Amino acid sequence: MKQARKYLVFLDIDGVFTSSRVHYAHNAVFDMWHRFDPVAVDFMNRIHDCYPVEFVLISTWKNDLRNDDNTVEHWIRAAFANSGFRGDFARMWKTDPDNLWAARAKPYDRSHEIHEYLETYGQDIKDYIIFDDNDYGFEQVLGKKRWVRTDTQNGLLFKHMLNAQSIMGNWHEK
Repeated sequence: MKQARKYLVFLDIDGVFTSSRVHYAHNAVFDMWHRFDPVAVDFMNRIHDCYPVEFVLISTWKNDLRNDDNTVEHWIRAAFANSGFRGDFARMWKTDPDNLWAARAKPYDRSHEIHEYLETYGQDIKDYIIFDDNDYGFEQVLGKKRWVRTDTQNGLLFKHMLNAQSIMGNWHEK
């Protein structure tokens, strides 16, 4: 029997897994960021190895992707796995699974998407952490500090890892 999840890690992609630093260092030939930062991948693997966590995408990259499309889900999981990511995605692998927030006339709002996700799917969740380079009012909407603000140009840095570790400091290890 599968162990109940205990913690969630909400992940943005741009500014966490991809950044101008990584793009420039790898002499990318494409105009868009397309390569995951191996240091960010290693840190997420460390979280996966230490804690009973599942990962959930919050990035705009997931907007308009159907959660119930097995091909899309396979593509997402393969993109991360091919970068060396060992983490487990939650069964509901993205916020806004029905693309309702993305379709609204209001500005995109990750904090409300996360709130709705936790209300709908988070019954067995003890705690969570958010990695994002932009503030969507996470603390105001969610009511507690669980956001690690990464750097848009440089991605996940050592100081962000230390901040994350302080948030996860009371989490029970595997």
